[in-house]
Amino acid sequence: MKKKLRILVIIFSFSIGFSTCIFAGEVKYCIADIPAQLLKDAKAVVRNEEIVVEIKSDFKIVQNVKYAITILNKNGKVNAYFMQPYTKNMKISNIKSKLYDKSGAEIKKNGGCKIEDYAMITWATTYSDLRIKAIDPEQYEYPFTVEYSYEVTSSEDIQFPGWDPVKDFNVSVEKSKYTLMVPPQAHWRNFEHNVPVQVQVLNTPESKIYTWELTNQEALRDENFCPALMDISPHVFISPSKVNVEGVEGEFDTWTGFGLWIYQLNKGRNNLPEETKTKIRKLTEGISDEHSKIKVLYEFMQNKTRYVSVQVGIGGFQPFDAETVDRLSYGDCKALSNYMKSILEVAGIPSKYTLALAGIEKPTIYSDFPSNQFNHVILCVPLAKDTVWLECTSQRNPFNYLGKFTADREVLVIDEKGGTLVHTPLLRSYDNLESHTANVVLDTTGRGFAEVKNIYHGAAYDAYVHILVKDQADKKKLITSRIHVPNFELDNFSIQETRNELPFVTEKLNLSIASYYTKVGSKLMFCLNMMNKLSESPFQATNRRMAVSFKWPVFEIDTITYQLPKGYSMEKIPANVNIQSDFGIYTTEVTKSGSSVQYIRTFKVNKADYPVERYDEIVVFFDKIVGADNNMVKLSRIM
Repeated sequence: MKKKLRILVIIFSFSIGFSTCIFAGEVKYCIADIPAQLLKDAKAVVRNEEIVVEIKSDFKIVQNVKYAITILNKNGKVNAYFMQPYTKNMKISNIKSKLYDKSGAEIKKNGGCKIEDYAMITWATTYSDLRIKAIDPEQYEYPFTVEYSYEVTSSEDIQFPGWDPVKDFNVSVEKSKYTLMVPPQAHWRNFEHNVPVQVQVLNTPESKIYTWELTNQEALRDENFCPALMDISPHVFISPSKVNVEGVEGEFDTWTGFGLWIYQLNKGRNNLPEETKTKIRKLTEGISDEHSKIKVLYEFMQNKTRYVSVQVGIGGFQPFDAETVDRLSYGDCKALSNYMKSILEVAGIPSKYTLALAGIEKPTIYSDFPSNQFNHVILCVPLAKDTVWLECTSQRNPFNYLGKFTADREVLVIDEKGGTLVHTPLLRSYDNLESHTANVVLDTTGRGFAEVKNIYHGAAYDAYVHILVKDQADKKKLITSRIHVPNFELDNFSIQETRNELPFVTEKLNLSIASYYTKVGSKLMFCLNMMNKLSESPFQATNRRMAVSFKWPVFEIDTITYQLPKGYSMEKIPANVNIQSDFGIYTTEVTKSGSSVQYIRTFKVNKADYPVERYDEIVVFFDKIVGADNNMVKLSRIM
């Protein structure tokens, strides 16, 4: 079984084909039967999905699934994998699979595809009762169809199985049907998002039956800067109104009630040993400023602990107590946040356990539907004049810096009164500043060298962090891959990280350039934008379907100074460029002083969402920038 099946993602998707169905025997999932509109932009087609979820009176959940997907090409192969997690409270059974060729003839018989069973363990997982059943159809002749059926029985009632018929970008849906059966006395709620069909309701003496069905849903094309799939595809969320997980009862009709349930899970888990309490008091002795105290204690926590994933029983929701984390020096996001909260309590600083839906795509929290929509925990520390936010899972995260993983989104802050949705700090455009400064000396052949200084803040810093942990050889490879100067060698480099509350990385480079000019007769031509050129627009596709979503602002400033070769002068100083729009700003300014020329470029993109009707305007904006970034200047001999 290939390692790719260990990826902790639950995706399903399926195939395509171009053939007729003339053969003896049963015909099933013939490619030729797929409506033409479902093949457009598709890497796979969900042929049939039938989900029946039954909520028993004791809140045991039984889910039966039948699912078939046609994989049209290699891009859809990942959508053919079967991956279903399970725990001691969630059992999976009756797994069956069948594989069909493009004509609908069954390929594999005698039990179908091989079922693998793994502990769902990653590099950061110490122990877990979370396992996964997995199947790789191991089919590489396209198109093909794979069909799965299985049953899941669960006693974990914090979240009922919902419906998401669109599994991925570029996957169309021929038919998907979701049926929910609930006893009359059950307390539950549902939330529909982008659902184009009316739910059908049937009353029986034993239960109420709710059915949603979607047919002939065309593929959503994955386009640059499009919204998150969850924000634009149909979903039905199902949540209990009342829960009882291993004796801890809760009511989920409001965020207050949901927060109180979390608060009860955490209550009494702040039991630090006296030795650690003494150490905390000594660390903060003589520090009067609370902000400074928090920083000292946060760095103490980072130096003492490391992150691991813990998924055992109620541990999926309840953290280790503080004494256990202190003794073991590890924990998951819940445990480490609770540990940091307990440390601050010893110093007399109250803080609040906070649930977040983390991810750089900034997934949406549906504020009108109180429920378990979260996957991460951070810590909120309200102070008199500001609020400190702490990411407790990273040993090197700067103090009071969230970054793209949890910044700028709704989170649920928990205290003894329950849960309250608040917004985490924004990453503003100047927080994301990326600056490039270069001094370039070239001779008449185009050979020369450049001294470069690059500074990366905010989102640009986040993108750079993975380089900081590499060894020198790998750092050089990664830095070289980020430089787009033609015909260069990276002679040496240095990196300095400044880990304050607005962290940044300073990168210094020395480049040798073998040939930078293009010769046209006796004239020399070159591009003034050496370091940070937009070579092509990210908006080139025609017939755009999706809205355009700039989730993070961009702010770039480049200053390049050229020492012109002896005996040459610039024929014409380029006119300044000033492009202003709703989408952002782009300017360039070129000045000449003696034998040197300075080029200054500023580029900003605003954080915003734009309807598809404005796509053509966005194309024009970026096309102008590409043109300006690639402008060439001429040098001619001085007579």
